[in-house]
Amino acid sequence: MFKGLKHLSKGEKAVIWVVFAVFVIYAFTLIFPFVWCFYNSFKNNREFFSDVWGFPQVWRWGNWGDAFALSVNGVNILGMFGNSILMTVVNTVISILMSAMTAYIISKYPFKGSSLFYTTALVLMMIPSVGSMAATYKLYNNLKLYDTYPGIFIGAFGGFGSSFILLYGFFKNLDWSYAEAAFIDGAGHYKVFFKIMLPMALPGLTSVAILSAIGVWNDYFTIYMFAPSKVTIAVGLQGLVTQMQFRQNYPLLFAVLIMSIIPVIAVFAAFQKTIMENTTVGGVKG
Repeated sequence: MFKGLKHLSKGEKAVIWVVFAVFVIYAFTLIFPFVWCFYNSFKNNREFFSDVWGFPQVWRWGNWGDAFALSVNGVNILGMFGNSILMTVVNTVISILMSAMTAYIISKYPFKGSSLFYTTALVLMMIPSVGSMAATYKLYNNLKLYDTYPGIFIGAFGGFGSSFILLYGFFKNLDWSYAEAAFIDGAGHYKVFFKIMLPMALPGLTSVAILSAIGVWNDYFTIYMFAPSKVTIAVGLQGLVTQMQFRQNYPLLFAVLIMSIIPVIAVFAAFQKTIMENTTVGGVKG
């Protein structure tokens, strides 16, 4: 980046440096809250309230150990992590598989009105889902799915949404000649999909799966509404915030907050290049 500046005029260099400075400041505003929470998680209450901006005089690692003793609705931190991992893995696998099947059929098997499905999916994404919550809540109760794991997993069988939009773009741009060759060799539709098309779309599937997993991990509303006893990290944090408001033990809360975001940051940091490259290709070319 900086080597290329020597070929630019002074005015162009000034603009680039101003933009660079703005982005550095913006990045700092995003990173600083996490850094602030991290070093404050090692204080005690008296030290925190006496100086919220200063570093701890003694780094109390015991705060992080004490955080594991906290619980919400009888579920401790390890239980919350277990529920979050279970729901993230199962819901991500189900939703990506359903979205991949839907996107593949609509993009590669044109039929009358097939383009309407893609348009409908875009339109439905703009409609708030809050209006259907009452009916969904009643349906879950009638079907005895309320506050159960199957009830949460069934909600991932939709097949549409943002995952469908991105995967539609990937499948739309995949070369169909490989499938045609497989059909000539006697392969069926299921074999073509699972043995040929899915492996070819693996970069897109990986990116969409990571984004979907992060979304499920951070999902608060679904668990709060339909499975309140299956406390996840997202739901548990809200309960702990309420507890800490009464106990006035914010360093302990900060320790839990940092614990909860470490998996998301680690996954995004490891796959950020894959996410940015493949979601851009799928979204623009589709």
